[in-house]
Amino acid sequence: MFEAPDYPQPKPALPVPLRAKWWEHALPGRRRRVAEANAKALAEHKRTLLDWQGAKQQFAVDVEQQRQLVEVGIYRDKAAMDSYLEMALQAVEWPRETNVAFDLLDQGRLACLDVDLPEIEDMPKRTASLPQRGMRLSIKDLSPTKVQRMYAAHLHGVAFLLIGETFAALPLVQQVILSGYTQRRSAATGQVADEYVLSVHVTRDEWLRIDFAHLQAIDVVEALAQFTMRRTMSKTGIFKAIEPFEPLAA
Repeated sequence: MFEAPDYPQPKPALPVPLRAKWWEHALPGRRRRVAEANAKALAEHKRTLLDWQGAKQQFAVDVEQQRQLVEVGIYRDKAAMDSYLEMALQAVEWPRETNVAFDLLDQGRLACLDVDLPEIEDMPKRTASLPQRGMRLSIKDLSPTKVQRMYAAHLHGVAFLLIGETFAALPLVQQVILSGYTQRRSAATGQVADEYVLSVHVTRDEWLRIDFAHLQAIDVVEALAQFTMRRTMSKTGIFKAIEPFEPLAA
């Protein structure tokens, strides 16, 4: 259910009028400057108030459009579904650059996501910690195996989050096909090319079996493995290229 947010900016307060000191009442020039300063402050407040009222009215219009989109549009109109899902995905803050393209098929019941995943080179190679004694920061290199496993967990985490965001944003979506690719140097040609490393097909019923009240207990690598999935990954998290699911095969 859509909950309309309150307008975040408070109403501009009236300026506190300046008052002439008792000894200034005998000085006409001083009294005039105080009156002029008060008139200027009131005029500025009037302009600020008009701007605030206009911005608040536009905010109300935007909120109503958002309400119509959430309560009506995403149930009836594919363009509205596209718009809302795009907004939901753009609101995600990624620790590494992650680009997503999507298409809604079967009258909005099937969402196909294509994800340009980060490369392993984007993963941190060192870890920092403070010892129990002393204040000197300890920095250690991570082993290649540790980096690879961290990378594998990150890729699965990206996929897990995107699937969840899609189901949460669009109630009509009953299936999600998500395929993730990354740029790697081909062993055959030496050229850098896109290679798919995972592809997963999830239904809403399957997704709802996850206990989201205990997300901290979930291993995203294992969580995605329970769905229909194409992935060739070693125990240490090294991926081989795969052929992603085609939408018509869902």
